[in-house]
Amino acid sequence: MKFSSAVQVLVLAGAVATLGCSQDRPLVPSAPSLFIPNLEGVWTGPMTLVSSSGGECTGEVINTFLPAIDRGTLAISQDGADTAATMTMQSTGLACKYSGTSTLTAIQMNAASCDRTGLLVSCKDGRTRELRLVGSSVTGSWNGSQVTGQVSTTYNVFTPPGAQQVGVGSLVATHNFSATRQ
Repeated sequence: MKFSSAVQVLVLAGAVATLGCSQDRPLVPSAPSLFIPNLEGVWTGPMTLVSSSGGECTGEVINTFLPAIDRGTLAISQDGADTAATMTMQSTGLACKYSGTSTLTAIQMNAASCDRTGLLVSCKDGRTRELRLVGSSVTGSWNGSQVTGQVSTTYNVFTPPGAQQVGVGSLVATHNFSATRQ
């Protein structure tokens, strides 16, 4: 019996030694994650103004500075689920940088900055108002070939620039968008 126990110990020691000498296996997966979509790239498509609220007198003339139908370009980069994008509206050239997260089917981002924050608007009655961009958010879904969702943008409305500029309201504009990868 001592001989069979010795053989078993020797076989076990050999197996452990063999496993210990094997090459290291990488711990990082070499294939893309099945749980985080690859949204990187340039996406473009139509944007439609679907609603606006507030704005004092600027709400009445919103189509003079935000067209009802526009085209948007979304340049997306990713680091895992962390998602960053720059969205540019064709008609105004306004470009905002967003950051947020993406999942297998959804994307959510808030504006980190925009290249312009002020816009002078003439109301129907001739008064001038200054719109100052406060913030913007993007929420959407992704199906592999198309990103669809909404962009909501908020502006504060002020009397014309001058010595005693006064805030008179806020304007929220919401666009639907549908973009495909270019």
